[in-house]
Amino acid sequence: MRNERPLPAPPLESLRKQIREVLFHPETELIYDYATSRDPVHRFDHLPAPEEVAADFPNPCGWSTGMEDSMLNAGSMLDVLRLEREDGDSPETAPAFACRLLHGIHRCATVHGHPGFVARSITPRDGKSCYSNSSRDQFTLAVYGVWRFLRAFPDAPSAEIQRARELLHSIACYCEHTVTAGHEYDLGRLDGGRAIVSKMWQCGAHEVLRLPMIYAAAFEATGDGHWRDAAREYAIPALPVTLGVSARECYWDIPTAQLQISLRFFRETDLFPELRNGLSSAMKRVTQLARPQLQRLLARALAFEGDWGAFCENWRFLPMKITPQTISPRGDTAVFDGKTYLNPCFNAAYAEPNALLRGIGNCLIAVLLDDSAALDRFEVDSLQTLLEKVNFTLCTGSGTVQLLHGCRLALHRGAEHSLSNATITQEVLHEEEFHSY
Repeated sequence: MRNERPLPAPPLESLRKQIREVLFHPETELIYDYATSRDPVHRFDHLPAPEEVAADFPNPCGWSTGMEDSMLNAGSMLDVLRLEREDGDSPETAPAFACRLLHGIHRCATVHGHPGFVARSITPRDGKSCYSNSSRDQFTLAVYGVWRFLRAFPDAPSAEIQRARELLHSIACYCEHTVTAGHEYDLGRLDGGRAIVSKMWQCGAHEVLRLPMIYAAAFEATGDGHWRDAAREYAIPALPVTLGVSARECYWDIPTAQLQISLRFFRETDLFPELRNGLSSAMKRVTQLARPQLQRLLARALAFEGDWGAFCENWRFLPMKITPQTISPRGDTAVFDGKTYLNPCFNAAYAEPNALLRGIGNCLIAVLLDDSAALDRFEVDSLQTLLEKVNFTLCTGSGTVQLLHGCRLALHRGAEHSLSNATITQEVLHEEEFHSY
Protein backbone atom coordinates (compact mmCIF):
# COMPACT_ATOMS: atom_id res chain seq x y z
CA MET A 1 0.00 0.00 0.00
CA ARG A 2 1.42 3.38 -1.04
CA ASN A 3 1.06 6.85 0.44
CA GLU A 4 -2.44 8.30 0.31
CA ARG A 5 -0.76 11.42 -1.08
CA PRO A 6 2.19 9.96 -2.97
CA LEU A 7 5.11 12.18 -3.80
CA PRO A 8 4.16 13.52 -7.23
CA ALA A 9 6.01 12.12 -10.25
CA PRO A 10 6.37 15.38 -12.22
CA PRO A 11 8.46 17.17 -9.54
CA LEU A 12 10.72 14.15 -9.18
CA GLU A 13 11.08 14.04 -12.93
CA SER A 14 11.92 17.74 -12.95
CA LEU A 15 14.61 17.08 -10.34
CA ARG A 16 16.04 14.31 -12.49
CA LYS A 17 15.90 16.53 -15.57
CA GLN A 18 17.69 19.41 -13.83
CA ILE A 19 20.48 17.12 -12.66
CA ARG A 20 20.96 15.47 -16.06
CA GLU A 21 20.63 18.58 -18.23
CA VAL A 22 21.94 21.40 -16.05
CA LEU A 23 24.51 19.91 -13.67
CA PHE A 24 25.88 16.84 -15.47
CA HIS A 25 28.78 17.32 -17.88
CA PRO A 26 28.85 14.66 -20.63
CA GLU A 27 32.61 14.79 -21.18
CA THR A 28 33.87 14.50 -17.61
CA GLU A 29 30.77 12.48 -16.60
CA LEU A 30 30.56 14.44 -13.37
CA ILE A 31 27.75 16.35 -11.66
CA TYR A 32 28.95 19.86 -10.80
CA ASP A 33 27.81 22.09 -7.95
CA TYR A 34 26.07 24.89 -9.83
CA ALA A 35 25.53 26.54 -13.19
CA THR A 36 25.87 30.27 -13.87
CA SER A 37 23.93 30.46 -17.14
CA ARG A 38 20.81 28.94 -18.68
CA ASP A 39 22.72 28.69 -21.96
CA PRO A 40 23.86 25.05 -22.11
CA VAL A 41 27.06 26.07 -23.84
CA HIS A 42 28.05 28.58 -21.16
CA ARG A 43 26.57 27.12 -17.99
CA PHE A 44 30.01 26.01 -16.76
CA ASP A 45 32.08 28.99 -17.88
CA HIS A 46 32.79 29.79 -14.23
CA LEU A 47 34.59 26.53 -13.51
CA PRO A 48 38.28 26.92 -12.68
CA ALA A 49 40.89 27.16 -15.41
CA PRO A 50 43.73 24.59 -15.35
CA GLU A 51 46.22 27.23 -14.20
CA GLU A 52 43.95 28.15 -11.28
CA VAL A 53 43.65 24.51 -10.27
CA ALA A 54 47.42 24.01 -10.56
CA ALA A 55 47.89 26.94 -8.17
CA ASP A 56 45.22 25.56 -5.81
CA PHE A 57 43.42 28.88 -6.17
CA PRO A 58 41.36 30.03 -4.39
CA ASN A 59 41.89 27.05 -2.09
CA PRO A 60 43.20 23.47 -2.43
CA CYS A 61 39.67 22.04 -1.98
CA GLY A 62 38.06 23.97 -4.82
CA TRP A 63 35.47 25.13 -2.29
CA SER A 64 32.75 27.30 -3.82
CA THR A 65 34.21 27.13 -7.34
CA GLY A 66 31.60 24.72 -8.67
CA MET A 67 33.83 21.64 -8.60
CA GLU A 68 33.78 20.99 -4.88
CA ASP A 69 31.32 18.12 -4.41
CA SER A 70 31.17 16.01 -7.56
CA MET A 71 31.83 12.85 -5.55
CA LEU A 72 29.04 13.61 -3.10
CA ASN A 73 26.70 14.15 -6.04
CA ALA A 74 27.79 10.97 -7.83
CA GLY A 75 27.36 8.82 -4.73
CA SER A 76 23.86 10.12 -4.08
CA MET A 77 22.81 9.71 -7.71
CA LEU A 78 24.02 6.14 -7.87
CA ASP A 79 21.84 5.37 -4.86
CA VAL A 80 18.91 7.14 -6.56
CA LEU A 81 19.34 4.87 -9.58
CA ARG A 82 19.48 1.85 -7.26
CA LEU A 83 16.25 2.86 -5.56
CA GLU A 84 14.49 3.48 -8.86
CA ARG A 85 15.49 0.04 -10.09
CA GLU A 86 14.34 -1.69 -6.90
CA ASP A 87 11.01 0.15 -7.07
CA GLY A 88 10.41 -0.93 -10.66
CA ASP A 89 10.25 2.58 -12.11
CA SER A 90 13.78 2.90 -13.37
CA PRO A 91 14.18 4.71 -16.73
CA GLU A 92 15.58 2.63 -19.57
CA THR A 93 18.62 4.87 -19.56
CA ALA A 94 19.41 4.21 -15.87
CA PRO A 95 22.04 1.46 -16.36
CA ALA A 96 23.90 3.54 -18.94
CA PHE A 97 23.78 6.62 -16.71
CA ALA A 98 25.00 4.57 -13.74
CA CYS A 99 27.99 3.47 -15.81
CA ARG A 100 28.71 7.08 -16.74
CA LEU A 101 28.65 8.13 -13.09
CA LEU A 102 30.99 5.23 -12.33
CA HIS A 103 33.32 6.49 -15.07
CA GLY A 104 33.32 9.94 -13.47
CA ILE A 105 34.32 8.54 -10.07
CA HIS A 106 36.95 6.35 -11.70
CA ARG A 107 38.33 9.37 -13.55
CA CYS A 108 38.60 11.32 -10.27
CA ALA A 109 40.52 8.42 -8.71
CA THR A 110 42.98 7.90 -11.57
CA VAL A 111 43.46 11.01 -13.74
CA HIS A 112 46.14 12.47 -11.45
CA GLY A 113 48.38 9.41 -11.46
CA HIS A 114 47.81 8.48 -7.79
CA PRO A 115 45.34 5.58 -8.04
CA GLY A 116 42.85 5.46 -5.21
CA PHE A 117 43.07 9.13 -4.24
CA VAL A 118 39.53 10.36 -4.84
CA ALA A 119 39.75 13.91 -6.15
CA ARG A 120 36.70 16.07 -5.61
CA SER A 121 36.15 16.84 -9.28
CA ILE A 122 37.89 17.63 -12.57
CA THR A 123 37.64 20.83 -14.52
CA PRO A 124 36.10 20.22 -17.94
CA ARG A 125 38.29 22.97 -19.34
CA ASP A 126 41.06 20.43 -19.88
CA GLY A 127 39.42 17.23 -18.61
CA LYS A 128 42.23 16.37 -16.21
CA SER A 129 43.05 19.11 -13.68
CA CYS A 130 41.88 18.53 -10.09
CA TYR A 131 42.50 20.24 -6.77
CA SER A 132 45.00 18.67 -4.38
CA ASN A 133 42.90 18.46 -1.20
CA SER A 134 40.03 15.98 -1.17
CA SER A 135 38.19 15.03 2.05
CA ARG A 136 36.88 12.07 3.99
CA ASP A 137 33.35 13.01 2.83
CA GLN A 138 34.26 12.78 -0.85
CA PHE A 139 35.84 9.36 -0.24
CA THR A 140 32.78 8.26 1.74
CA LEU A 141 30.19 9.02 -0.93
CA ALA A 142 32.37 7.79 -3.79
CA VAL A 143 32.81 4.43 -2.07
CA TYR A 144 29.15 4.21 -1.08
CA GLY A 145 28.07 4.95 -4.65
CA VAL A 146 30.38 2.37 -6.23
CA TRP A 147 29.29 -0.22 -3.67
CA ARG A 148 25.65 0.53 -4.54
CA PHE A 149 26.50 0.21 -8.24
CA LEU A 150 27.87 -3.30 -7.73
CA ARG A 151 24.78 -4.40 -5.83
CA ALA A 152 22.18 -2.69 -8.02
CA PHE A 153 23.60 -3.36 -11.48
CA PRO A 154 24.97 -6.91 -11.54
CA ASP A 155 23.83 -7.04 -15.16
CA ALA A 156 26.14 -4.19 -16.17
CA PRO A 157 28.83 -5.05 -18.74
CA SER A 158 31.56 -7.18 -17.20
CA ALA A 159 34.13 -4.47 -17.91
CA GLU A 160 32.13 -2.03 -15.78
CA ILE A 161 31.79 -4.53 -12.95
CA GLN A 162 35.53 -5.07 -13.04
CA ARG A 163 36.11 -1.32 -13.11
CA ALA A 164 33.98 -0.87 -9.98
CA ARG A 165 35.73 -3.69 -8.13
CA GLU A 166 39.18 -2.40 -9.00
CA LEU A 167 38.15 1.10 -7.99
CA LEU A 168 37.09 0.05 -4.48
CA HIS A 169 40.27 -1.99 -4.17
CA SER A 170 42.51 0.89 -5.23
CA ILE A 171 40.84 3.31 -2.80
CA ALA A 172 41.39 0.85 0.04
CA CYS A 173 45.01 0.35 -1.00
CA TYR A 174 45.58 4.09 -1.05
CA CYS A 175 44.11 4.43 2.44
CA GLU A 176 46.10 1.50 3.81
CA HIS A 177 49.32 3.05 2.53
CA THR A 178 48.56 6.65 3.50
CA VAL A 179 46.16 6.67 6.45
CA THR A 180 48.68 5.57 9.06
CA ALA A 181 49.91 6.76 12.43
CA GLY A 182 52.98 8.16 10.69
CA HIS A 183 50.73 10.38 8.57
CA GLU A 184 48.46 11.19 11.53
CA TYR A 185 45.77 9.05 9.87
CA ASP A 186 45.24 11.68 7.19
CA LEU A 187 44.46 11.26 3.51
CA GLY A 188 47.03 13.90 2.63
CA ARG A 189 47.12 16.04 -0.49
CA LEU A 190 47.97 15.00 -4.02
CA ASP A 191 51.25 16.90 -3.78
CA GLY A 192 52.21 15.03 -0.62
CA GLY A 193 51.43 17.91 1.72
CA ARG A 194 49.19 17.87 4.77
CA ALA A 195 45.48 18.15 4.09
CA ILE A 196 42.59 19.55 6.07
CA VAL A 197 39.15 17.91 6.54
CA SER A 198 40.82 14.58 5.69
CA LYS A 199 41.59 12.86 9.00
CA MET A 200 40.22 9.32 8.91
CA TRP A 201 41.01 8.02 12.39
CA GLN A 202 41.34 9.55 15.86
CA CYS A 203 38.71 11.96 14.57
CA GLY A 204 35.15 12.96 15.45
CA ALA A 205 32.45 10.48 16.42
CA HIS A 206 30.58 11.14 13.18
CA GLU A 207 33.71 10.31 11.16
CA VAL A 208 35.34 7.21 12.66
CA LEU A 209 33.35 4.63 10.68
CA ARG A 210 34.45 6.04 7.32
CA LEU A 211 37.82 4.24 7.18
CA PRO A 212 36.49 0.78 8.14
CA MET A 213 33.68 1.30 5.62
CA ILE A 214 36.26 1.78 2.85
CA TYR A 215 38.03 -1.43 3.83
CA ALA A 216 34.75 -3.34 4.15
CA ALA A 217 33.66 -2.16 0.69
CA ALA A 218 36.94 -3.49 -0.70
CA PHE A 219 36.18 -6.84 0.89
CA GLU A 220 32.70 -6.84 -0.68
CA ALA A 221 34.26 -6.06 -4.06
CA THR A 222 37.15 -8.51 -3.97
CA GLY A 223 36.33 -11.19 -1.40
CA ASP A 224 39.86 -10.77 -0.05
CA GLY A 225 39.78 -11.52 3.68
CA HIS A 226 42.59 -9.05 4.26
CA TRP A 227 40.13 -6.20 3.81
CA ARG A 228 37.57 -7.76 6.12
CA ASP A 229 40.24 -8.02 8.81
CA ALA A 230 41.26 -4.40 8.22
CA ALA A 231 37.64 -3.30 8.49
CA ARG A 232 37.15 -5.23 11.72
CA GLU A 233 40.31 -3.73 13.25
CA TYR A 234 38.78 -0.26 12.99
CA ALA A 235 35.02 -0.93 13.11
CA ILE A 236 35.01 -2.68 16.49
CA PRO A 237 36.56 0.24 18.43
CA ALA A 238 34.82 2.83 16.23
CA LEU A 239 31.26 1.89 17.11
CA PRO A 240 31.39 2.86 20.81
CA VAL A 241 32.81 6.23 19.76
CA THR A 242 30.03 6.65 17.22
CA LEU A 243 27.40 5.87 19.85
CA GLY A 244 28.59 8.93 21.74
CA VAL A 245 28.01 11.33 18.83
CA SER A 246 26.79 14.69 20.04
CA ALA A 247 24.27 17.17 18.71
CA ARG A 248 27.17 19.57 18.22
CA GLU A 249 28.82 17.16 15.75
CA CYS A 250 25.57 16.56 13.85
CA TYR A 251 24.03 20.01 13.92
CA TRP A 252 24.51 20.33 10.15
CA ASP A 253 22.82 18.21 7.48
CA ILE A 254 25.95 17.07 5.64
CA PRO A 255 27.78 15.19 8.44
CA THR A 256 24.44 13.93 9.78
CA ALA A 257 23.57 12.20 6.51
CA GLN A 258 27.05 10.85 5.97
CA LEU A 259 27.27 9.33 9.43
CA GLN A 260 23.99 7.54 8.75
CA ILE A 261 25.30 6.35 5.38
CA SER A 262 28.31 4.72 7.03
CA LEU A 263 26.06 3.11 9.65
CA ARG A 264 23.64 1.89 6.97
CA PHE A 265 26.51 0.33 5.05
CA PHE A 266 27.56 -1.80 8.03
CA ARG A 267 23.99 -2.61 9.02
CA GLU A 268 23.11 -3.74 5.52
CA THR A 269 26.27 -5.73 4.79
CA ASP A 270 26.12 -7.31 8.28
CA LEU A 271 29.79 -8.22 8.02
CA PHE A 272 30.13 -8.14 11.80
CA PRO A 273 26.99 -9.57 13.46
CA GLU A 274 28.30 -8.67 16.90
CA LEU A 275 27.78 -5.00 15.97
CA ARG A 276 24.10 -5.31 15.02
CA ASN A 277 22.60 -3.93 18.22
CA GLY A 278 25.10 -1.11 18.49
CA LEU A 279 24.59 -0.11 14.86
CA SER A 280 20.83 -0.01 15.34
CA SER A 281 21.21 2.14 18.44
CA ALA A 282 23.57 4.51 16.67
CA MET A 283 21.19 4.85 13.71
CA LYS A 284 18.35 5.74 16.05
CA ARG A 285 20.56 8.36 17.67
CA VAL A 286 21.33 9.93 14.28
CA THR A 287 17.63 9.95 13.43
CA GLN A 288 16.92 11.81 16.68
CA LEU A 289 19.48 14.43 15.67
CA ALA A 290 18.19 14.71 12.10
CA ARG A 291 14.50 15.12 12.86
CA PRO A 292 14.54 18.61 14.35
CA GLN A 293 16.79 19.72 11.51
CA LEU A 294 14.37 18.30 8.96
CA GLN A 295 11.33 19.96 10.50
CA ARG A 296 13.07 23.30 10.84
CA LEU A 297 14.29 23.21 7.23
CA LEU A 298 10.88 22.21 5.89
CA ALA A 299 9.25 25.12 7.74
CA ARG A 300 11.86 27.53 6.40
CA ALA A 301 11.44 26.22 2.85
CA LEU A 302 7.66 26.64 2.94
CA ALA A 303 8.09 30.19 4.23
CA PHE A 304 10.78 31.07 1.67
CA GLU A 305 9.64 33.82 -0.68
CA GLY A 306 12.83 34.27 -2.70
CA ASP A 307 13.77 32.96 -6.13
CA TRP A 308 14.38 29.21 -6.16
CA GLY A 309 16.17 29.64 -9.50
CA ALA A 310 18.63 32.36 -8.46
CA PHE A 311 22.13 32.07 -9.89
CA CYS A 312 25.38 31.96 -8.02
CA GLU A 313 27.76 34.67 -9.14
CA ASN A 314 31.10 33.91 -10.75
CA TRP A 315 33.16 33.02 -7.68
CA ARG A 316 36.06 35.17 -8.84
CA PHE A 317 34.01 38.30 -8.14
CA LEU A 318 32.85 37.22 -4.68
CA PRO A 319 34.39 38.30 -1.38
CA MET A 320 36.55 35.60 0.18
CA LYS A 321 37.21 34.64 3.77
CA ILE A 322 40.04 32.67 5.34
CA THR A 323 39.15 29.15 6.45
CA PRO A 324 39.40 29.30 10.29
CA GLN A 325 41.12 25.95 10.82
CA THR A 326 44.10 27.05 8.72
CA ILE A 327 44.92 29.95 11.07
CA SER A 328 47.74 29.13 13.48
CA PRO A 329 46.98 28.96 17.22
CA ARG A 330 48.84 32.23 17.75
CA GLY A 331 47.00 33.84 14.86
CA ASP A 332 50.24 34.89 13.20
CA THR A 333 49.74 33.01 9.92
CA ALA A 334 46.93 31.56 7.81
CA VAL A 335 49.20 29.58 5.49
CA PHE A 336 48.67 25.86 6.11
CA ASP A 337 51.54 23.67 4.89
CA GLY A 338 52.33 26.09 2.10
CA LYS A 339 48.73 26.68 1.00
CA THR A 340 46.17 29.41 1.58
CA TYR A 341 42.52 28.47 1.92
CA LEU A 342 40.49 31.46 0.74
CA ASN A 343 36.82 30.59 0.48
CA PRO A 344 34.50 32.57 -1.83
CA CYS A 345 31.31 33.60 -0.01
CA PHE A 346 28.13 32.81 -1.94
CA ASN A 347 25.49 35.47 -2.38
CA ALA A 348 22.48 34.80 -0.14
CA ALA A 349 20.01 34.83 -3.05
CA TYR A 350 21.61 31.63 -4.37
CA ALA A 351 22.95 30.10 -1.18
CA GLU A 352 19.73 30.08 0.87
CA PRO A 353 17.42 28.13 -1.47
CA ASN A 354 20.16 25.71 -2.49
CA ALA A 355 21.05 25.02 1.15
CA LEU A 356 17.39 24.44 1.98
CA LEU A 357 16.98 21.82 -0.75
CA ARG A 358 20.26 20.13 0.11
CA GLY A 359 19.51 20.20 3.83
CA ILE A 360 16.03 18.74 3.47
CA GLY A 361 17.42 16.01 1.24
CA ASN A 362 20.24 15.12 3.60
CA CYS A 363 17.92 15.04 6.62
CA LEU A 364 15.53 12.77 4.75
CA ILE A 365 18.49 10.51 3.97
CA ALA A 366 19.50 10.46 7.63
CA VAL A 367 15.99 9.57 8.80
CA LEU A 368 14.95 7.13 6.09
CA LEU A 369 18.12 5.04 6.00
CA ASP A 370 17.10 4.01 9.51
CA ASP A 371 14.53 1.24 9.08
CA SER A 372 13.14 1.87 12.56
CA ALA A 373 12.27 5.49 11.73
CA ALA A 374 9.38 6.98 9.80
CA LEU A 375 8.22 10.40 8.67
CA ASP A 376 5.34 11.97 10.54
CA ARG A 377 2.33 13.62 8.90
CA PHE A 378 3.80 17.13 9.14
CA GLU A 379 6.95 16.03 7.35
CA VAL A 380 5.13 14.17 4.59
CA ASP A 381 2.62 16.97 3.97
CA SER A 382 5.33 19.64 4.06
CA LEU A 383 7.47 17.72 1.60
CA GLN A 384 4.48 17.21 -0.67
CA THR A 385 3.73 20.93 -0.59
CA LEU A 386 7.35 21.85 -1.33
CA LEU A 387 7.49 19.50 -4.31
CA GLU A 388 4.34 21.04 -5.73
CA LYS A 389 5.59 24.58 -5.06
CA VAL A 390 9.00 24.63 -6.75
CA ASN A 391 9.85 24.38 -10.45
CA PHE A 392 13.06 22.44 -10.03
CA THR A 393 14.06 22.71 -13.68
CA LEU A 394 14.92 26.35 -12.94
CA CYS A 395 17.18 25.55 -9.99
CA THR A 396 20.85 26.17 -10.59
CA GLY A 397 22.54 24.35 -7.70
CA SER A 398 23.13 20.73 -6.72
CA GLY A 399 20.98 20.79 -3.59
CA THR A 400 18.52 19.06 -5.91
CA VAL A 401 20.72 15.95 -5.91
CA GLN A 402 20.33 15.33 -2.19
CA LEU A 403 16.65 16.28 -2.35
CA LEU A 404 16.02 13.69 -5.06
CA HIS A 405 17.97 11.13 -3.03
CA GLY A 406 15.84 11.78 0.04
CA CYS A 407 12.58 11.75 -1.93
CA ARG A 408 13.45 8.45 -3.60
CA LEU A 409 14.07 6.95 -0.17
CA ALA A 410 10.63 8.19 0.92
CA LEU A 411 8.99 6.62 -2.12
CA HIS A 412 10.94 3.41 -1.55
CA ARG A 413 9.67 3.13 2.01
CA GLY A 414 5.98 3.66 1.16
CA ALA A 415 3.14 4.78 3.41
CA GLU A 416 3.35 1.95 5.89
CA HIS A 417 6.96 2.83 6.61
CA SER A 418 7.16 6.56 5.91
CA LEU A 419 4.35 7.70 8.21
CA SER A 420 4.41 7.72 11.98
CA ASN A 421 2.55 9.35 14.84
CA ALA A 422 5.69 9.37 16.94
CA THR A 423 6.35 12.49 18.96
CA ILE A 424 9.27 14.46 17.59
CA THR A 425 11.75 15.57 20.19
CA GLN A 426 12.89 19.09 19.41
CA GLU A 427 16.52 19.84 20.18
CA VAL A 428 18.28 23.16 20.15
CA LEU A 429 20.99 22.87 17.52
CA HIS A 430 23.33 25.50 16.19
CA GLU A 431 22.57 26.66 12.65
CA GLU A 432 25.88 28.16 11.62
CA GLU A 433 27.39 26.31 8.65
CA PHE A 434 31.08 25.85 8.06
CA HIS A 435 33.23 23.75 5.79
CA SER A 436 33.76 20.52 7.76
CA TYR A 437 34.24 18.50 4.64
